[in-house]
Amino acid sequence: MKSKLVPTLDLSQGIEVNLDAAAQEWLRRHHSPVGTNPLLEPECAGAMVSELHRSHGASFSYGGYLEDRSHLLRGTYLDEAGGYLHLGIDINAPEGTPVHAPYDAVVCDVFDDRGTPQGWGPRLILEPEDLSCPLLVLGHLTTSSFKRGDRVRAGEALAAIGAPPKNGGWFPHLHVQQIARSAVPEHQRDEFASLDGYGHARDIAALRERYPDPQWLLRG
Repeated sequence: MKSKLVPTLDLSQGIEVNLDAAAQEWLRRHHSPVGTNPLLEPECAGAMVSELHRSHGASFSYGGYLEDRSHLLRGTYLDEAGGYLHLGIDINAPEGTPVHAPYDAVVCDVFDDRGTPQGWGPRLILEPEDLSCPLLVLGHLTTSSFKRGDRVRAGEALAAIGAPPKNGGWFPHLHVQQIARSAVPEHQRDEFASLDGYGHARDIAALRERYPDPQWLLRG
């Protein structure tokens, strides 16, 4: 079975994972749980993910919607506010994996903060032509040739999964997040500059409404 979003991946070879739980186990076996978090180094986090894939005979993994990542991301900007809830899913696949448009859409934002630690790297936001669908955020890509206002068709290649440091300084993965139409005007006021991939557990009900689960897009 193939995915419209990442069509070169064989979905039968993927596994759903909780990366924070995997991080806790990996840190227990390999490092002290105190001090500097080694998983903030892309090479170290990538080794953890590769080990996880090998242990399950998988070629890639996915998951993470509303996952508490307080172990995986200890030592990042998230510590200050304590907002460790992941608002999308991650598709943990090799760098260079092509990413395609899952439906007809308009590119409503193009962003690249590759010089910012723990940033988005190259990011695209798509507005589906179907007005009943939320907006789609794709982060940690390779550089794309698309610009605001461009129309894309279902199945069209957009970019690929990027590699550190240009993908925001992470191990290779695709961040997939949706924005409910009701939340779009607020984000448009600052041209999506304040959009984050994480939120606080105290706001979980509102976050679930504002950023609905995008996992259907993997299999759509």
